[in-house]
This record gives sequence, structure tokens and C-alpha cells, in this order.
Amino acid sequence: MTKPNQYKFTEGEVHPFKITGFSEIPGTDESFFILINPFGGKHLLKSIHYRHYNLQVNQTINCKIDKINCSGKIYLEPENPIYKEGEIYDFEFISIVDQINSVGEKEEAAIVKDKLGIEHKCSLPKSFYTDKPKSSIQCKVLRIKKGELFLAVPESNNHNPKLKIGNKYCFRVTDIKNLEKNTAYYILKDDFGNSYSLKKDMYEQYEFKIDQKVECTVTKFHTDGHLKIEPVHPHYKIGKIYLFNFLRTFEETDPLGNKEFVILVKDIYGIETKVRSNLDHLKTDFPEKISCKVEGIRKGKAILSLVS
Repeated sequence: MTKPNQYKFTEGEVHPFKITGFSEIPGTDESFFILINPFGGKHLLKSIHYRHYNLQVNQTINCKIDKINCSGKIYLEPENPIYKEGEIYDFEFISIVDQINSVGEKEEAAIVKDKLGIEHKCSLPKSFYTDKPKSSIQCKVLRIKKGELFLAVPESNNHNPKLKIGNKYCFRVTDIKNLEKNTAYYILKDDFGNSYSLKKDMYEQYEFKIDQKVECTVTKFHTDGHLKIEPVHPHYKIGKIYLFNFLRTFEETDPLGNKEFVILVKDIYGIETKVRSNLDHLKTDFPEKISCKVEGIRKGKAILSLVS
């Protein structure tokens, strides 16, 4: 049997969730809010990121489906009590610092303080000057993740106002560069000269070459205000159904001890991928190949759902 009230969420959707409980994990400093979605499913929300939201048990809050990872796990982002994505606000100006952005370039960022007294970084364009002291600065809220505001000066608009999240564009592979923790990244550029990074070991099966043109979807913002991209998969198409090699099933337990049954499959490139199921028991009698629908692509891997 499968669990009732299952719903296939899509990144970016907003739904009401009811906070039904709060739990601390014994022996750790972790605590979670327990949320119920409109379709009966349970979710956990780490409380440490939202102390300034004043969330309460029995409260109903709007949450965005912020991310569905490559194994199908859903991450929620509650609505900020003050700030909205895409809007421009005044922030208290603290100072300017240097930072290395997501493509390994040195740039400046402003340290600003929001209305709750929390400090954030705001990515600055090269044209931004501070020839006189500032008490405040206008910043655009590009994204909110784990309660943190991702900011940029409105005039820069992530340094590229021409590319829109959710749309596909052509990019060119220009370099392979070691970035954070000496990890190799592909560097790609758009038609306007803006740079983007992709972790090389996640895209080995794509066999990218220097100077190759690659079609990518613009997905979301980095913490530094630069856009993220996801290349079109060389084999799997979103929305299509394919056969995958069945490996095994196993149980996963969340921090509160709730069990979930997961199916492990292998794709055409030999990459192992988790498929989260709606099963209410550990089923093991699957055929050698099982049908899965490609719900999305993340970091070079297909996000799959079981086709019953």
C-alpha cells in the first residue's frame, strides 16, 4: 500500500503549512518544528534558522518549496515576516568588505543590517562608489534561504538583468578552475560576458569541452547574488519516463525517528540515485528494471519518482 494524501510538489510553489509540534533532539542542540502540508504529509523545519520569525505551534504559515534535492527530499522556506523576494528595501549601511564570489572573482560587498538587527552581505556592482559616508543603502531581496536574505544593489540586479530564472539560454565553457577547497569547476559565460560555475565532478558524464556551447536553465541565486545554472541533461528529459536498473530498497529515518522507504536505482551512466516512494512498508520484490519519471535535473542527476 501507499501512504495517503501524497502530492508532487514543484519548486517555487507556495502552500499553507500548519505547525503541529516542536521537538528537540536528545543529546544534540538541534530542534525542529513539525509541519503538516495541505495534503496530509509531514515536514521538519530546523528552528535555528527562524528564531527571528516568532513561529508558534498551531500557527499556519505560508512556505515556498525552496528545493527538491536529487534524492527527492523537499526543503521548505517559510514566508519572511517583513521581507519579500523581488522587492527593494532600505538597509542600514555598516561597511564594505572584499569577497570571492562563486566564480572565483574578487568583488566588493556591503555589510548591511535589516529591520530585525540581523547583518547580511549585499553584492555590489563595480560601478558602486562610496565617496561619502552612507547611513543606508537600497538592496533588492533576490532570494531568502534558511531565513537568510540574499541581496544585491538594484542597479546591478545580479549583474545581468537580461537572464530570467526558469528560462533556457546558451552558455560557453571557457575554463576549468579550482575554486573553494581546491575543487575543480567548469566556468561558463553567457552572451553578455557574465561568468557561472559548475562543479566538475558532478558533470563528468556530460563530457564538456573548452569552447563548447551548452544549453542551460537559469535556476536560482547564489548567496553572492550571482545566478545558478543547470545544463540540459545529455540523455534524460524532464517529464519523460525511463527504465532504471533496480539495486535495492532501504529505510531512512528522519531526526524524529520517522521511517521512510527509499528505492535505489542506477541510471544509464551507472550513477546511483535515490527514489523516494510513497510505500508504507519495505517492499523488496521489484523487477530488474523499474519505470521512473524524471521530475527534474539537479547537479547533473535526475530527480525521479516511481511510476506505479
